[in-house]
Amino acid sequence: MSALGKCHTLNLFNTKVTDVSALGKCHTLNLSYTNVSDVSQLGNCHTLNLSNTNVTDVSALGKCHTLDLSWSNVVDVSQLENCHLKI
Repeated sequence: MSALGKCHTLNLFNTKVTDVSALGKCHTLNLSYTNVSDVSQLGNCHTLNLSNTNVTDVSALGKCHTLDLSWSNVVDVSQLENCHLKI
């Protein structure tokens, strides 16, 4: 994954990926329907789709512009006041 770390748009929809720690500089990242649970390194992504994932902690994503959390397990979005949220 480290070779993809600076890509502009990456669609990992419905893949078996679990470790996305090297993708923090991607502009647009779709992780919908993946087994990803740790997104703490993705705070610099502009647009991030975490719908239908196992993610619970999004406190590190306050710099994201657009964040899709629909059908996710996230309950606390208090750190995301500057994000455009889809819940």
